[in-house]
Amino acid sequence: MEPSPATLPFPVSGAVLAGGRSSRMGRDKAFLPLDGVPLVTRQTALLRSLGIDELLISGRPGIDYRVPDARVVTDRVPDAGPLAGLAAVLTAARHPWVLVVAVDLPHIPPTYLQSLLAAGAGLIGVVPHGPHGYEPLVALYPRSFLVQIETALAEHQLGLQRLLHTAVQQHQMKRVEIEESERPFFVNWNTPEDIPSP
Repeated sequence: MEPSPATLPFPVSGAVLAGGRSSRMGRDKAFLPLDGVPLVTRQTALLRSLGIDELLISGRPGIDYRVPDARVVTDRVPDAGPLAGLAAVLTAARHPWVLVVAVDLPHIPPTYLQSLLAAGAGLIGVVPHGPHGYEPLVALYPRSFLVQIETALAEHQLGLQRLLHTAVQQHQMKRVEIEESERPFFVNWNTPEDIPSP
């Protein structure tokens, strides 16, 4: 996790989506430790390692995520799931591209995120696609995608699969297939049983 900032191919903001209720986990997933490090700290460090200079955390109001130099943004639309979190970070980002990673996906390596940046090349958004459909919480979004997200929120159409399918068809997002060897990257922590024993 030590690429130089000079390797960043185009201006990108980084965002960790950490605003979920964590109801199945029973406690805030952002602060679950892995090797003694809270997940939110790991994910922001992962983005920073790519040379990203603007870090955003889509979080819950009133929570101190204790991540220096990261700006916390909150959902303007309550109870709208990840779509509202995406709206918040795309609104707040100062760069035209936003690399998003969920807080509860601790197995994403920096090389995979670099491959998404390379696939987009500053020209198109990139979203992985695998056996469960699109993986919208590890993706590169153009800030212009905010228009479609705001429309979906206004219509209370909160599902991201159809939205991304349309974006791919309209060449706003590029679909990249998840290789079998990459599937473990997308194993998330939803319940206490998902957390590996120390």
